Amino acid sequence: MKNVILICLMLAGMLGNKIVAQPSEAVAKEKMKIFANWAGHWQGEGSMQMGPGSSKTSTVDEYIDFKLDGAVLMVEGIGKAVEGNENKVVHHAMAILSFDQVSNQYKFNTYLKDGRGTQAWFKITEDNKYQWGFDTPNGKIKYSITIDASKNTWNEIGEFSNDSGTTWLKFFEMNLKKVN
Repeated sequence: MKNVILICLMLAGMLGNKIVAQPSEAVAKEKMKIFANWAGHWQGEGSMQMGPGSSKTSTVDEYIDFKLDGAVLMVEGIGKAVEGNENKVVHHAMAILSFDQVSNQYKFNTYLKDGRGTQAWFKITEDNKYQWGFDTPNGKIKYSITIDASKNTWNEIGEFSNDSGTTWLKFFEMNLKKVN
């Protein structure tokens, strides 16, 4: 009798493994096709205001490319500003956008040159409109991206909320044009 129960449990386990969908390369690539118009080199200007005072502007280059045969999208942003007599890197970030087939959600993992990073949430809000963000010890941060494919423009606005998302304060804006 023990053997019959053991065999039934083993069969149930094997069938259960077949029922649970295994990640698929084809699915990963298909889910990422919606970001085809992101790929390329974008240039423009960004502005950021942290605390009181005027905002700081910088020239921005965004390099966006599919990796792993289209399964992930790598985003690298470099902002430079004139400080004294030199053009200095004031912002350098990288992110990896992918589709997690287990959770059925997009993942946006971000990294800064100082070693900080976050696993951000990411969602498609409308055609060519996206949001991503994360929680901080002091509140919430969200970025809203709008891409105009016909004009090859990218607008991104960053906002901060210290009241759990009831009120948002804009601290960042980036306007880019696709150059190739």
